[in-house]
Amino acid sequence: MKIQCQNIKCQGCVNKIEEALKEKFPSLKVDIPTQSVEVEANADEEQFIKTTLSNLGFLASGGVFAKVKGFFQK
Repeated sequence: MKIQCQNIKCQGCVNKIEEALKEKFPSLKVDIPTQSVEVEANADEEQFIKTTLSNLGFLASGGVFAKVKGFFQK
């Protein structure tokens, strides 16, 4: 599966993602130019991966409304 991410700008970002997920998902591939993560996983594992990416700041959480809500909560 391929997951479109955001803010994957450098090798440091790749290292951060790999540190969090590579042990459990050895097929993990992170691509800086397309800002995407490709991994072999089932539906339950997909949710875990997306939650992890979100917690690391590489996955949009809820789109524009979440960004607006987050802006006002700061």
